[in-house]
Amino acid sequence: MKKSIKILAIGNSFSIDAMEYLWQILRAGGVEEVILGDLFIGGCPVALHAQNIREDAHTYIYLKNTDGVWHQAPDKSLTDGLLDEDWDIVTLQQASHDSGLPETYAPMDEVLDYVKKHRPLARIYWHMTWAYQSDSDHGAFPRYGCDQAKMYKAIVNAVQTEVLTRPIFAGLLPVGTVIQNLRATPLGDTLTRDGFHLSLDHGRYAAALTWAQVLCGVSPDSVDWIPTGCEHIRKDLSYIRESVKDAISHPFLSKPTDNS
Repeated sequence: MKKSIKILAIGNSFSIDAMEYLWQILRAGGVEEVILGDLFIGGCPVALHAQNIREDAHTYIYLKNTDGVWHQAPDKSLTDGLLDEDWDIVTLQQASHDSGLPETYAPMDEVLDYVKKHRPLARIYWHMTWAYQSDSDHGAFPRYGCDQAKMYKAIVNAVQTEVLTRPIFAGLLPVGTVIQNLRATPLGDTLTRDGFHLSLDHGRYAAALTWAQVLCGVSPDSVDWIPTGCEHIRKDLSYIRESVKDAISHPFLSKPTDNS
């Protein structure tokens, strides 16, 4: 168990979803000092991060959490965020619409080189995001035939061929498989609030538990903190915990659902 951790995400709205409850869950799990950062542009793909590096673009909202509350600063660059703290971990992810398209991952090397240049000791993790809800009206869903199972399999394939083949990555945050596992429980296909962003209760909570386990060794079974207004999660904790543990053990093998 780590006693202190500093985690920076280079992300988009899906990193916001995954990290919303992470500070509280890490503290509840016994991590004494937690500093979180998130360099955020909505819908930002890897290619745009690479372009922003070349142009030194100050187009990020920088979210930071040192006390359980997220504070934001606009007009920041990737460099601003990377140099703000001596980060232990930096995470990277693809935009959801490109997540299952291997050809979109090529610019990632430019971003990885930049992270290592500024934070050579940081461990880099890949955040594997989730497929859309089966009835999602997201404009990119037709790329995957409006088929949740097809999209999930495409994401798995892209991560296996484009991420795991790069030894710079220290590990994987298999949130996409956690969500797919949860869809196979009595909760069903209800883990998003709009067809693609995670629900404010079960979805975000499960994602944060995943990050806490992978990055800090916090067992899902050791956390009993529940977000304010989400007490109804408690009756479903067994599903959430098992889905997280199963995904971490088998990151590319989801439980079968009605959408599989």
